[in-house]
Amino acid sequence: MTHPQDTATPWSSQLPGIELFQARLTRHAFSKHFHDTYTVGLNLSGQGQCFHQGTTHNNNPGTFNLLNPGEVHTGQVAQGHWAFRNLYISAPLMASLMAQLEQPTAALPQLQGPNIQRPALSARFQRLFQVLNGPATLLTQQSLLIALVAQLPRHRNTPLPQAAIEPKAIATVRAYIDAHYADNFSLETLSTTAGLSPYYLIRSFKKQMGLPPHAYQRQVRLLQAKRSLRTGRPLAAIAVDHGFYDQSHLTRCFKRAFGVTPGQYRQQSNSVQSR
Repeated sequence: MTHPQDTATPWSSQLPGIELFQARLTRHAFSKHFHDTYTVGLNLSGQGQCFHQGTTHNNNPGTFNLLNPGEVHTGQVAQGHWAFRNLYISAPLMASLMAQLEQPTAALPQLQGPNIQRPALSARFQRLFQVLNGPATLLTQQSLLIALVAQLPRHRNTPLPQAAIEPKAIATVRAYIDAHYADNFSLETLSTTAGLSPYYLIRSFKKQMGLPPHAYQRQVRLLQAKRSLRTGRPLAAIAVDHGFYDQSHLTRCFKRAFGVTPGQYRQQSNSVQSR
């Protein structure tokens, strides 16, 4: 249950391909999850923590949180409270920005993260967050966005890892889960698909992806359900369509991963709110 002092608000920007998120937390902890977008976040006050690739990182005021699509992480209050703002940038938009920066690559760029100090970027981030959240010309929004992205630290000549460079068996299993995420398939099915023993499959998949197969399946279900929330389809139907037992099951999992309920996300994400 969310503590009364916790606030979390997602919403869509006027610029396609970007979502905004703002939170001030005292109790809520985000479970292990990943996004299908790039995360560019600024820690505002208090102190948070995230667990990322086997290491716990402190999210201190003024630092940035940078995550690539598919990177598994957590998030929680470390002391007192934790306030932050995030921009979620879609992969197609990031690819377009790289081309505009005359830095196209064969694959998507890999940001250096998950936590960095870039004091000079704070004012630029806050200004961009403001114009994405209010009345501003498209030219202003695009100009400030590309100026920020140009200054984000990236691993040189290191593209975002793709399924093609994963061990073949794990890539095969991941593709199977992505295609059948809503189905109630067995571990034996995945084991046969990969040609690995069930125990070795679970160990290898977790090492490669950061989550065991069942947790990865749940995350894919959540991301697909999240997209469906932009339609007018009833929440109960969305839950069942995407492999959840019922609406309550979807709500619990969604809240742990994203900090808001599906209903709150649907209500808030389609409006541009003044801050």
